[in-house]
Amino acid sequence: MLYYATTQLNRLTIYMPLRTLQYFLFITAYFFIYSLAQADSLREYHQRQCNEGEQESCQKAQAMLQGEQLADRIVELGDNFASSVNRLKREENNKPILKDAYVDVLDNYFESSNKKGSGQASSNEVITLCGEHFHDYWRNRKMWWPTNDKGKPDWSTIYYYIVDHYYGYCLELMKL
Repeated sequence: MLYYATTQLNRLTIYMPLRTLQYFLFITAYFFIYSLAQADSLREYHQRQCNEGEQESCQKAQAMLQGEQLADRIVELGDNFASSVNRLKREENNKPILKDAYVDVLDNYFESSNKKGSGQASSNEVITLCGEHFHDYWRNRKMWWPTNDKGKPDWSTIYYYIVDHYYGYCLELMKL
């Protein structure tokens, strides 16, 4: 009888932590899967809050939607630019000549923006200085740049970065 009780006790001590571990793993997996199913973007969150009547969220959702549309437009323009870029003129040993491309990209961007009725071009001197800064930053400091699967410069992504650099760095620099 004592042997039976000891065996049962040993099984119980092994069985209890194992059962607890199973419950813990099940609950953790459940919450992890549930949280993945509930994930949405910040814009969708603000849109949902807007639908519930929160005005500030309406403004944020609208601004985010405009930003997404602008980003999609820049990606499309970048793809068009990448398909028509003169690689012999804009690359040297598979390295992009970013200071020259900077001017071309912004000319292309402002030309398409002016067709849509919204564009903002700065003086050529400022754009040239910004192009030199961009070139120096990517080629000399970072020592890498976006490339495609073949190891050649990815002009579509570079286009996006140039427009982002112009609005994020150059225009802010001109305000100083």
